[in-house]
Amino acid sequence: MFGPSLFIQPHYDDVPLSCGGTLALLAEGGHEPRMVTVFASELVDEMIGEFAAWKHERWQVKDAEQVLAVRRAEDAEAARALGSSVRWLGLPDAIYRGQRYKSDPELFGALKAEELELAAHLAEEMRQLPEWRSDMQVFVPLGIGLHVDHQLVFETGRHLASAGVKVYAYEDCPYAIHTPAGVEARLTTLGDAVGEPVIVPIAKTLQKRLDSIACYRSQVPVIFRFTSDFRAAVTNFALKTGGDAGPAERFWPVHAYGGSR
Repeated sequence: MFGPSLFIQPHYDDVPLSCGGTLALLAEGGHEPRMVTVFASELVDEMIGEFAAWKHERWQVKDAEQVLAVRRAEDAEAARALGSSVRWLGLPDAIYRGQRYKSDPELFGALKAEELELAAHLAEEMRQLPEWRSDMQVFVPLGIGLHVDHQLVFETGRHLASAGVKVYAYEDCPYAIHTPAGVEARLTTLGDAVGEPVIVPIAKTLQKRLDSIACYRSQVPVIFRFTSDFRAAVTNFALKTGGDAGPAERFWPVHAYGGSR
């Protein structure tokens, strides 16, 4: 799994939260990993409906301009902590895509049919990025927790796999931490879309992962509301994942459409 790598995250924070240790290992090895945040469009007040406004209140940010500035600053700081660059794409987060997703049950439910074709376009956009290399491997979220944006980026990974790209799905955290049953549920749903998991020990870079997560100051109190010590929660999960190998992160090979490869 070591070589030129593109880590695709739906939102500002998903890669550091889920697989920052592996990204940092690649950076320390001189492989120059890159992060891409997909749903990172500029915002205008007209895009902020009632549901999005409620989300902003929880993040303790007030308006569109502040949301963009705060979240991009956090994302850039986290990328630097891991030794990576980060590129922000121009697509709006699900909560800003009109009336498609108006509540948490919809946001963590079925992906709207009209959005499925976006995955193919995203896959092509990835291959047109300046960072792209022909020998690049790609990391996408597995989709644990069923956030629609995570599902969409996973499908982007399948399109890339169908084009011959080596793709791995990372274990979405903190979803996998606070709801372990969600991992098996997602794997059952995906079936042969993914292969057997690969474990990457991260003892050397666990601290960098923790420090990068801490950069998301607007998000940590919300996404780790189930614990008063996110560092301990992430560390314990990594130790459980690695077992005798020590703290680790887990990835699943993503198969092309039409079966495993």
